[in-house]
Amino acid sequence: MRHDATVFSSPRGCWLLAIAVLALAGEACQSKQEEGEPGKASRTETRQVGPGLIELPEDRRALAQLRTERAAIRPLRLTLKAQGGKILPNENRLAHLGVRVPGRILAVHANLGDRVKAGEPLLRLDSPAVGEALLEYRKRRTAVQVAGKAFERARMLFEEGAIGAAEYQRREAELDNTKADLHEAEEKLHLLGMTEREIERLTAKELPHAEVAQVYLRAPFAGEIIERNATVGEVVDVNQMLFTVADLSTVWVRADFPEQQAGQLRTGLDVEVRVSAYPELVFRGSVTYVGAVIDPTTRTIMVRSELPNPDRRLRPYMFADVTLLIPEQPVLTIPRAAVQQIESRTVVFLVRGPGRFDLREVQLGSFSGEYVEVRAGLEAGDEVVTEGSYMLKSEVLREQMPIGGPL
Repeated sequence: MRHDATVFSSPRGCWLLAIAVLALAGEACQSKQEEGEPGKASRTETRQVGPGLIELPEDRRALAQLRTERAAIRPLRLTLKAQGGKILPNENRLAHLGVRVPGRILAVHANLGDRVKAGEPLLRLDSPAVGEALLEYRKRRTAVQVAGKAFERARMLFEEGAIGAAEYQRREAELDNTKADLHEAEEKLHLLGMTEREIERLTAKELPHAEVAQVYLRAPFAGEIIERNATVGEVVDVNQMLFTVADLSTVWVRADFPEQQAGQLRTGLDVEVRVSAYPELVFRGSVTYVGAVIDPTTRTIMVRSELPNPDRRLRPYMFADVTLLIPEQPVLTIPRAAVQQIESRTVVFLVRGPGRFDLREVQLGSFSGEYVEVRAGLEAGDEVVTEGSYMLKSEVLREQMPIGGPL
């Protein structure tokens, strides 16, 4: 103790003590100054100033790069996106073909994928029923020739007075009856699939025996063979489907739309179709039919459209993305650049003042070009951030701020 008292009682000791006291006072003042300027530390940080509200400091360089635009009523061509779509053959130009009489296939003239013309033979059939009909036709034709000669003789005799009117009328009636029988036999041949030219061939005095019972199955219109079930030598009946011919110059597109959109669906609407095989192409057509009932399982309504397909790129049963184009109508819109996704919510940043923004959840409708329809969450005149909205989203995620704000 004596030693310590000696040190501090000397002039040099007092001087050292004064220096230590001044140093401690300086540190205390600096600490108080730093505690008294909270804005200095937060001036470069984003702050949450209320439920759903965020604030950027005015000296943030990013604040000057933000761009805003107001929500406004604009004419927008709305679009309706189908839940699923499929390319189908045009059923008005689709034919499932089979023979009209039982028989044995002698020759097949068309293969899968062949393009055929209207009336072109697809196969040749040997059928006893056809043979009977051909022979019946020839008999009826001969009967007409005999009755015609008898009537001519009766007409000459009647003019000379050699026979009475009753006999003349009887011969005339016989000729009319035989003509009616011939017409019936000819119509039966048409029903069996024979053409006028093939029937005219039967007028020859003699026919090759092997060709008497043969008939052709022909294409009803120009198209493509998309299914074949015919083999030479096969015995077939009228219940078998042997060929399917489709005219693929036009195709149908079937698409399902949600029940809630039923009020906007109608025939005549323009449709855009995309398929994965040609991602760079857009195929266009129009709606030709809107379903009259709702599917009770999927709660969707079926819409059918017709598309031209001159180059045959669209093939039946391709999956398709289908979009209906609704004519322009005035709706509340904002730029698409203003929309951000945070977790499961679709949000925008609503301007509340200099550097202050409200994180607002919105419900969107159809997209068209640079704008999107707003169905809930904003009103006309609300100012939202467009360029720079992603930066604000990043700030929110970094600070892990809760999403709030009224809808």
